[in-house]
Amino acid sequence: MKSIIDVEQQTLPIVDVQIPAPIVPVKATPFVKWAGGKRSIISEIEKRLPKNISTYYEPFVGGGAVYFAFQDLIEKATLADLNEELVLAYKVIATYTDSIIEALQEHERNHQKKNGYYMKVRKQKPDELIDVVARFLYLNKTCFNGLYRVNRSGKFNVPEGRYKNPKICDPSNLKSVAETLKKATIRVGQFDETTFPNAGDFVYCDPPYDGTFTGYQAEGFGEEDQIRLKEAADSWSRLGVSVMISNSDTQFIRELYKDYSVHSITAQRNISCNGNRDRASEVLIMSYE
Repeated sequence: MKSIIDVEQQTLPIVDVQIPAPIVPVKATPFVKWAGGKRSIISEIEKRLPKNISTYYEPFVGGGAVYFAFQDLIEKATLADLNEELVLAYKVIATYTDSIIEALQEHERNHQKKNGYYMKVRKQKPDELIDVVARFLYLNKTCFNGLYRVNRSGKFNVPEGRYKNPKICDPSNLKSVAETLKKATIRVGQFDETTFPNAGDFVYCDPPYDGTFTGYQAEGFGEEDQIRLKEAADSWSRLGVSVMISNSDTQFIRELYKDYSVHSITAQRNISCNGNRDRASEVLIMSYE
């Protein structure tokens, strides 16, 4: 056996050595496709963020595009939504990351090899926690246009999308999401049931837009709900909280928030009945300058 010295004294051929690139943690991005997602207006929101954020509140979290975009600026957060399956998905990803990854990978394998698998899963009513969330995420990634819609009975009724090879499971992102959610409290509830924020906190609201699709929940979201949201924003503002709200640029919304700072922006609407990606006029409403 050669000694280490013998080996070091040998003349070795020069070869190109490929040094593996360092593993860089993936910055968490939304783990669901969600109607009305705010990715297209993140830059507009960023320009108007308050200078200081003590605790971040988002009572219509949806896909969480805003929270994930500014995760490095947020030290503590409360995220809420009325959609129980969505909130459950947040909690399960945060707590049972490896288990949900395994379940989604199983869905991915079955989807690739079985015709009719989507409808089979859509009809299922699983009881186990991981299975419930895995079904929800699988359907979200494979349904038409990523649309979440329920009928009056609360049943998910979106047809299958025409995707050749949908990415159903992204383990790296799910692990990053779980890490980012460690600083967040996640709950189910109405926007006006949110734990009251304190002075110096920031509340961002992205409600179902006035005059647009409201089928995320069977009960919808109408003008009375928009008025309730304004009243909630007023109560938060009186506490010294910075409030930002996104909504449609309609006469009703402009009149409702005439005592706030209202900025017109143009955004891409990602989900429509015919799958078009249209530009639309929206507003960012702020209780502060």
